Amino acid sequence: MRRHQVPTGRLGGTLVNIELVKYPDVFLRKVSKDVAFPLDDKTRRLITWMTRAMYQHNGIGLAAVQVGYDVRMFTMDCTRYQGKPQVFINPTIVKNSEETITDFEGCLSAPGKQGEVKRHIRITLNYKDEEGEEHQKTFYNMEARCIQHEMDHLEGRLCIDYEKGEYSRDKHKSQTMVDTDFRVKSDS
Repeated sequence: MRRHQVPTGRLGGTLVNIELVKYPDVFLRKVSKDVAFPLDDKTRRLITWMTRAMYQHNGIGLAAVQVGYDVRMFTMDCTRYQGKPQVFINPTIVKNSEETITDFEGCLSAPGKQGEVKRHIRITLNYKDEEGEEHQKTFYNMEARCIQHEMDHLEGRLCIDYEKGEYSRDKHKSQTMVDTDFRVKSDS
């Protein structure tokens, strides 16, 4: 097929099947490192790649660790039509609501598996955008749940590590993890 006939994605460029790091890969257990500013070209390309991967796999959020980079960054788009991706760099939850809700969550890195996870229904997040500008914003409901899910990835936790809503360190440790072909790419 000629290049001009290759289908293009929502963000431009050709469609490529972007492989995700999948459970039980040990890479998903890495605690992510802070992103340095100003962003270099490699990190800017990673943001575009992550957003493409999130849409390609029909997700509403995706952490860098899920595409093989152990940096504190994730993308999210909880809109119905998936047209407003947001990027969160070096995020920190600074406030939680007392109210929580327990529900089942799936994960693009653990296809076919679910965890019953208790999440705060409202959170306040400090983060930086692509330009290095600091933000503090309060998120509710689905966005709050998605952010907490992605923040777990940045700490090496998965939704399948939860038991009856609560994080279970024992369950996390008991799961058999293996090395795959994914290697740390943030140093390359």
